Amino acid sequence: MNFDVAQHKTKLQSYFNGVGFERWSAIYGQGPLTGVRRSVRDGHTMMMDRAEAWLLEQGLPTNAHIFDAGCGTGLFSIRLARRGFRVTAADIAPQMVRTASQQAHQAGAAIADRIRFVAGDLEVVGGTYDAVVCFDVLIHYPRPAFAQLCSRLARLSRGPLILTYAPYNRLLAFKHWLGGHFPHSQRRTDIQMMPGDFVRHTLEQAGMRVRRQVPVSCGFYHVVLLEAEKQEFLNRFGRVRF
Repeated sequence: MNFDVAQHKTKLQSYFNGVGFERWSAIYGQGPLTGVRRSVRDGHTMMMDRAEAWLLEQGLPTNAHIFDAGCGTGLFSIRLARRGFRVTAADIAPQMVRTASQQAHQAGAAIADRIRFVAGDLEVVGGTYDAVVCFDVLIHYPRPAFAQLCSRLARLSRGPLILTYAPYNRLLAFKHWLGGHFPHSQRRTDIQMMPGDFVRHTLEQAGMRVRRQVPVSCGFYHVVLLEAEKQEFLNRFGRVRF
């Protein structure tokens, strides 16, 4: 049976625009948290800190245009705007985008003016960008859709593509199984774990090569943060692979 990507996206949109919004807006917010949610917030913050440092190491011009694919409540988009970058921020869930826009305006007019928010499927966003980031989005897609989205994001970037994926190993598989037995209010969506070789091959098929990657783990938050660049750029400048 063929996997229905459109149907899967519809389910994710419904979740993140409804009960999922309540869960994730709390995790991405500033209010008190305990247990699983606190570890996810801490891990997500660690990941963003590292990703921001990687982007700054690229030496992009201050007014570079960056695409935040799956912006959620806008945490990373606002970070980028504070650095002076122009940002296009998109999310499949309109409720997330509304909250992200509100957060940007609360951060100040100068910040909000640098961000263009789009509610909709990542595949309908056009243009090309100096960099593309995609955090904790691909973890919700099985292999056929993962590969499709990676290829799309690679085409949109003139420079680096920085993303997260959920690595596969037995211990993490057990943790995700265990998480599925928490009370309904604490549950997460299914996490799709990917072998590293599959991720590298997918990116190579899209004309990109992994420059560096690092695991980010904190409690129930486990991802690999990965930076890829166009193969021709790597060949020309001799970037070191990690």
